[in-house]
Amino acid sequence: MNEVASRYASALVSIAKEEQKLEQYKLAVLSVKEVFDQNPEVLKLLKSYFVSNENKEKVVEELTKEFCLKNLTNFIKLLVIKHKIYLFKDIVSEITKGINFELDVYEGFVYSTEPLTKDKIIEISEVISQKIHKKVELKNKIDERLIGGVKVVVHDHVFDGSIKYKLETMKEQLKERRNG
Repeated sequence: MNEVASRYASALVSIAKEEQKLEQYKLAVLSVKEVFDQNPEVLKLLKSYFVSNENKEKVVEELTKEFCLKNLTNFIKLLVIKHKIYLFKDIVSEITKGINFELDVYEGFVYSTEPLTKDKIIEISEVISQKIHKKVELKNKIDERLIGGVKVVVHDHVFDGSIKYKLETMKEQLKERRNG
């Protein structure tokens, strides 16, 4: 990961921790990232050398006003003024990791053959959270090698409910019976 992004992220995580608003900061940076993802022209405007810093700051204030986190607004303004806003996606990734560490939240992946709904991902997260006794946040990744079902990887735990795994298990059991 980019060292500069890590330093910026670490600074914001420290501020969030000091303010005791870790969850609020996490939700806010993820929301701003989503705005950038859905509206690339906003990020393009903030990167532009042809738009005044004053106008860029107004855009940032508009983006962050609903969160009432003055330090977050100032943080994003700083990224814009220092021409580091292009690192925002990497910074958000590092912020999420840092805040999850502080909140003792495990990150993981749920692999499937097709995209899962947010509700399904939440449902799977809750089941895994109960199994490992930790709060879990999952991201969906497509794995076309799976025949069906899902495979969940969290920290050092693997929960494989895929059809491929079940077929491999059955194959091994049949081999054992033949050899036994």
